[in-house]
Parts: sequence; structure tokens; C-alpha cells
Amino acid sequence: MVSIRSTEDDSPDDVQDDTHYVLGGDHLGIAIAEQLQANGQQVTIVGESHDLKDIPELVGDPSVLDVLSASGIGAASTVIVATRSDRRNLLVAQLVCTHFDVPRTIVLVNNPDRTALFADAGHEPFCVTTMLSTAVSEAV
Repeated sequence: MVSIRSTEDDSPDDVQDDTHYVLGGDHLGIAIAEQLQANGQQVTIVGESHDLKDIPELVGDPSVLDVLSASGIGAASTVIVATRSDRRNLLVAQLVCTHFDVPRTIVLVNNPDRTALFADAGHEPFCVTTMLSTAVSEAV
């Protein structure tokens, strides 16, 4: 079952093509969506329900093609895949690239050893572990 909750009067078919889609509604996905919105970007989260008040959300499993289709992902969209699992992130990124004409797919990677695998698959990987460890070591 797919449920769409929006803070605007737009249905998914009316969503502008330049929307940033965050696939995965855990704490990290929500934080990314909030930061993008604070920077003036149009954002939609696709994932589990979190009763977000300010960010449009499509409640559903982002690894299900019907859910992705209902989200409104389009040819000018940027997709950020941010689930907790590297395997799931790769699966979702491959679905997006195979079924949608998306120019940019950013994929969060947890295990640094897998970063090259994601890059070789044609995605733009961001290793969360490397970025966080670098930020902490620079702060100390």
C-alpha cells in the first residue's frame, strides 16, 4: 500500500521534475531531506512513515517499483538513496537507474570497501563511515 502525504496541494503527477528524492526515511534520510529543504531545494521522502510536517512524503518501500513510480521521480530529478543497508541501497539505486531517466543518483555507502562497487555500477557513492570518521578526527 502506498500513501502520499504532502504539505502542498500537489499530487505526485504535479511534482516538478527538479525535486530531490530521498529514498529511505530513517533518521539520516530525514536529516538529508531537512537540510536540502533548508537550502531551498524541493524535496520528497520515500520511505516509512514518520509524520513529517514540513516535507512531502510518500509512505512505502523504496525498493518496490510501484512505489518509486508513484513518487513522481522524473528526468530532471536527483535521487539520494539513504537506507541503512548497503545491499538495499544498491538494489534501489539500480531500480532507479533501470526504470527512470534520472541524471544523478547519489547512494550512501556504509562500508568503505564497497564504495568502488557502487561507483562501478554507475552511481555517485558517498561513504558515510569515511565522512563521519574524517569529520570527528578533524574536530578532535
